[in-house]
Amino acid sequence: MRPLLTRGVFRRILHNELYKGYQAWTQPTAYCLRAQLPAPLPTIPKRCLFGFSRKPKRQPKPINFDPGLEAMFVLDERLTNGERLPPPEELSKAFIELFRAKQAKATPLEDIQVQLSLKTFEHLQTCYDVEGFGLGSGDLRMALKMLRFTRKNGSKGRYSYMRAKLARLVFEELKRRREAGLDEEGPSASLEKDVTRYIQVLSQYGSALKARDVLDKYWESCLKDSSHVTKSPTKMPWAVVLRGLIKEQRSNELQKTLDMMEERDLPFTAEIHQIITVYYAINAGDFDMALKWYEHPITSRGSPTTHTDASILKMCIMKNELQRGEPIFKALLERNPEDKGSWDTIFQWAAAKGRSVDEVEKMMEVMIRRSTERGDRLDPDMETINGLVELATSKDDSYTAERYVSLGQKLGFQPNVRTDLLQMDYRIKVGDLGGARSAHARLQGQDVPRNEDWPLINKLIVALCGEERLEYDAIMSLVEDLSERKARFEPETVIALSLLHLKRGETEDLVDLLSTHTFQYSIAERATVRQVLKDYCLDPSISTSAAWNTYDVIRSLYTETDVPARTELMESFFQRQRSDMATHVFGHMRQQQIMSMRPTTLTYAKCLTGIAKLGDRDSLDIVHNMMKLDTQIEPDTKLYSALMFAFSTCGRSNQALDFWQDIVHSREGPTYASIQIALRACEKSPYGEETARNIWGKLKRFEIEVTREIYAAYVGAFAGHNMFDKCVLLVDNAEKDVRFKPDALMLGTFYNAIPGSDNKARVKEWAWEHYPDVYGELLKLGQYQVVRYDEDGEEEMLDPQEAFFHIGPLGRDVEP
Repeated sequence: MRPLLTRGVFRRILHNELYKGYQAWTQPTAYCLRAQLPAPLPTIPKRCLFGFSRKPKRQPKPINFDPGLEAMFVLDERLTNGERLPPPEELSKAFIELFRAKQAKATPLEDIQVQLSLKTFEHLQTCYDVEGFGLGSGDLRMALKMLRFTRKNGSKGRYSYMRAKLARLVFEELKRRREAGLDEEGPSASLEKDVTRYIQVLSQYGSALKARDVLDKYWESCLKDSSHVTKSPTKMPWAVVLRGLIKEQRSNELQKTLDMMEERDLPFTAEIHQIITVYYAINAGDFDMALKWYEHPITSRGSPTTHTDASILKMCIMKNELQRGEPIFKALLERNPEDKGSWDTIFQWAAAKGRSVDEVEKMMEVMIRRSTERGDRLDPDMETINGLVELATSKDDSYTAERYVSLGQKLGFQPNVRTDLLQMDYRIKVGDLGGARSAHARLQGQDVPRNEDWPLINKLIVALCGEERLEYDAIMSLVEDLSERKARFEPETVIALSLLHLKRGETEDLVDLLSTHTFQYSIAERATVRQVLKDYCLDPSISTSAAWNTYDVIRSLYTETDVPARTELMESFFQRQRSDMATHVFGHMRQQQIMSMRPTTLTYAKCLTGIAKLGDRDSLDIVHNMMKLDTQIEPDTKLYSALMFAFSTCGRSNQALDFWQDIVHSREGPTYASIQIALRACEKSPYGEETARNIWGKLKRFEIEVTREIYAAYVGAFAGHNMFDKCVLLVDNAEKDVRFKPDALMLGTFYNAIPGSDNKARVKEWAWEHYPDVYGELLKLGQYQVVRYDEDGEEEMLDPQEAFFHIGPLGRDVEP
């Protein structure tokens, strides 16, 4: 028996160090253990210089929720976890606050906000017994009004369905209250507005056919004499439905809808012609369909509007189909255009046909002279120049765009907001970021309509973050500008800024950025940002501490991260030789309340395999205890094999073979991998050679085909117990017994498994004598040295160093 007082104990006593009877595992970082470690012991207070206290630790910014949104998040989380739900009056107040805030700011609802609002509304309808469930009719009409608005790229997929569903529930509730006389706005409340808004939401979010049915139902009763029909044909409900059908690419239903309009004495006017043609030309970019509908006859032989002509010609320019647009251009000239918009289109067409800036300038001079003679004063202005700049920008011709801006200044036109926006756009495209920043600076003192500069500022931030020579102050200045204006940070912007903060080691700034903006994103947008953070964490070139800090951010802010992603992160820490960190990642999965987010049998197997490769006993005990307490896990052969693998490599081979018995008596039974792992466990287990004989006997009795790897592991089981003669007999009879000639794997296993330098030297001499060619192949694989340490970190007294051959890739290494 080993004496208790070893050299390590005496050394600690001599140096007045505390002796611990166990080896504690390495603590990864404060982030890793902050939720698991007990509170630290109180420390002796220390004075700082001149008695001033230390600077307090920076606290992360609170999450910037829109009014009412936090309560909805709480409802969603508690519904998922099956916990006690918030009071209904609190939820109804939150619903109203969210839509009022959106109405006050004139900003659309994000997809995640619509999802939470729908869940909250459904919950209130079913669980709040108060009449009206805390929401007045005015609140419902406000919600229906705000659901019409969306961001430029719009909602897609299930989020479109959610918007339409929420609108349907609100509309049906308003209808129920009106019919029951419970509408506090009175029985004369405008049904027309409710129906019109409902139709707009349905048409915009993938339910145009349903919108048409609603329109057909209410047409005669309340919409026929609506001011939307009599005053503004382009805004009437039929036009809204047409746009929705085009957006959903329902060309057959489009003609059917036009027939329905004709039955109701609604002619195919130039305005309706414009709606269909322009949408196909500009929004859908479908050249053939745009031309098809452009040629559709207009009632009373009417002519297309100027906007329609301009849109078609612009599409011809973009698609480089100038020949197909030539008849349209000639028809425009034959109509003798007398409005400025037509002349702007003529200038753009001339530029697209190859006219130079100087030639376009001469055309403008002719136009000015003739308009002066006629007295109509159709002079070009800065909007004319902007159209030409936009044309040049679409062709990525920034030089020509700059010349057009110079032309406008030469003619005495002052650049306006649109000019600066266009300059920002094309300068970002060509990489002239200094020029783009100058254009942005000019916009600072101007009133930008509809915040059209927000997307460009986002693009500029992304471009600046991608520069080799970072201008950090310039980037932060733009970020502050957007933050002060409560602007939306696009996912691409957040990704660029996140990588910037990560590379600079600014974890706290990263947390502030993500907590401020990503909670407004949809699940898909959040996944995009999370994927970038995960890829950064998986990058082997970054330091382990940076990887851990990044993981901690993902764990804290992206609780929806699924098991495969967390498993990938766990395996990355195993690859960094940090089984303690990997075990913490596994533990965080184990702590999840949602069952679908907790580790599966496969996850346990992967974690145990990683522990086995690093031989971490403490981590093995932790994970094994977690598994014993996990009632949701039903061990299978793969999990038992991983346990057997981990226990054998951590020096507990005898206990590892207990799991082999579990495999043998299981319904699934053993696999080739589990058999090989069991034979390897026999190398170090007391009386392991008897277990190996038992396994081999069952293989022969059941006539199971023996692989080269299993036979080599069988040889290793006897070599581990220093049974030299038995191993020699097995190698010599290999070809006769299993039809395998002795190879590098077999001899290498014999050499690696036998203990002691003297015994290895004996194997070497025998191999050189009997199998020189095979041993020569083995030498080509090379060797590595292993230094053995005792429990106190000192080298072993006997045979502290041993040499082994690199035969893992040949089949020695096996995973469950």
